[in-house]
Amino acid sequence: MEDAIAPSKGPDRIAFYALRGVTRLCDGVGVALMAAILLLIVAAVIARDLLGLGMPWTEEVSSMLAIYAIGFGSLSAWVRSEHLVVDLFSHKLSGLGKNIQYRLTALISCGFFTLAAWGAWIMSDMSANNKTVSLSISFSYLYYGIFFSFVGMAMIALWQTLRGPVAWLEAPHEEEVSQP
Repeated sequence: MEDAIAPSKGPDRIAFYALRGVTRLCDGVGVALMAAILLLIVAAVIARDLLGLGMPWTEEVSSMLAIYAIGFGSLSAWVRSEHLVVDLFSHKLSGLGKNIQYRLTALISCGFFTLAAWGAWIMSDMSANNKTVSLSISFSYLYYGIFFSFVGMAMIALWQTLRGPVAWLEAPHEEEVSQP
């Protein structure tokens, strides 16, 4: 999406810059969270091995940071269409067939993401009174990261269903190897 040329006008231009902003924000936050996890683990090892101090809370914090980093990364990957895809027959479809397949896949994905977000919301409600051992943080905060990730992906999948495929959002295709 970074190499794509923005549409000249209209709602697609707004969507282009909104999705590019979401992607950049999610990438930046995800990288920052991963760096924080790394620093936290290094600090825990140094404190334990060199200073003889235990930091049991680092496991709880790094788990929470990892869930949020995965959530932001998943949202960014969904915008850029970089999730794993098995494409067996799309290349044989006509333009209309590809359009229908794109919209149907986006609609099914939207349904799945909505269901997953609902499940994360239910789990956050059910685990509101369960707290972590060291810091007494509610487990609900873990599920909120999952919830917001799936809500974001559901909103983008709904937009993809309604809008259909756009040239500036397509993932670059690998070059085919030519046979001599």
